[in-house]
Amino acid sequence: MMTRVISPLLAVLLLAASPAGAAFAPDAPVLVAAAKRKPVKRKPARPVSGTVQETAPAASPAAAPPMTPDVTPPVSATPEPGSTGAAAPQDTGSGTPSPEEPSLDFDLLTPEAEASKGLLDPDLQKDLEKRRTMLKLHQGLGLAMAGGLTAATVLGQLQFNESFRGGGDNRTLLAWHRGVIIGTSVLFATVGTLGLLAPDPVERPFQWDTVTFHKIFMSLATAGMITQAILGILATHSYGEITEPKYATAHQVVGYATLGCVAAGIVTLTF
Repeated sequence: MMTRVISPLLAVLLLAASPAGAAFAPDAPVLVAAAKRKPVKRKPARPVSGTVQETAPAASPAAAPPMTPDVTPPVSATPEPGSTGAAAPQDTGSGTPSPEEPSLDFDLLTPEAEASKGLLDPDLQKDLEKRRTMLKLHQGLGLAMAGGLTAATVLGQLQFNESFRGGGDNRTLLAWHRGVIIGTSVLFATVGTLGLLAPDPVERPFQWDTVTFHKIFMSLATAGMITQAILGILATHSYGEITEPKYATAHQVVGYATLGCVAAGIVTLTF
């Protein structure tokens, strides 16, 4: 009996004497009472189905307001392109694109005139157009010159037959021959000038092509025109002399050769 009384008292004294016992001193009777009770068996807790969500306790009204940091986001000193200082419009779901979105209205098949615009140097394009115009005139006047030279050759042959082949020395066709020759010579000089002065801004290496042969034949024709003029003047001044038929014959031969060179020059460019 004494043992049952003394044991709890000793336990209480030991707890009171220890540092931890000072904190639990008011609860000493409870500990004594608990020592006398039998341990109670508890059932294990059942697991809670589902996901347990932890919620933070709501802040009390008396709690201090949240403090915001005194740091402001950096502001760019240079405005972005296209920005006017106003906030960008938000998409309201109405389907209307915002002004910042790129336009999808474009045409992949750009017209040829607009596609090639600006690709050539303006000076180069100007020279090419000038060359095209001058060469067209060169071609048109060249055909007219060839026709005039043919007419002059026919008239010269008829006059030669009248003067030196028993035609009675009739000189009526001589004036027509001279007039056609003068007109043809002017056309010939104009055609040659257009061909020489036509600008050629593109450098081309030398090659034996139709243009080269055309230049060769027309150079020979130029020499023939000059020779014909000289021989015609000599034949006219030798009228009635023994040398007149010789100059007239040479004039006739050179005339046919000149007409042949002109024809060859035209054929080389045509075919």
